Amino acid sequence: MKKNNLFHNSGNQDKQNLQTDSQSAQLAVIAGVITTFGDALATLAAVLAIEEAREEKNGNGNNNNMQKQIDYLTSEFEKLKKQVSNQNTYHL
Repeated sequence: MKKNNLFHNSGNQDKQNLQTDSQSAQLAVIAGVITTFGDALATLAAVLAIEEAREEKNGNGNNNNMQKQIDYLTSEFEKLKKQVSNQNTYHL
């Protein structure tokens, strides 16, 4: 009878070990998923930061181009004002 009891206890201990191993494996999988999700978020944040930096750089370039266009249009406007002013002088 003690032999049967010994095997029975050994079987319960094996089940407990399997459950513990199973729980450990489940926790490892969950931790891996969380880590992977965190890495994906970090990668996304890095990509967004790069895009923002590019937009900012391009934005400054666009501002410079706009300023050049404004300066050009201002000089053209001044020329037109002088022409109109000269024409008004001739008609008087």
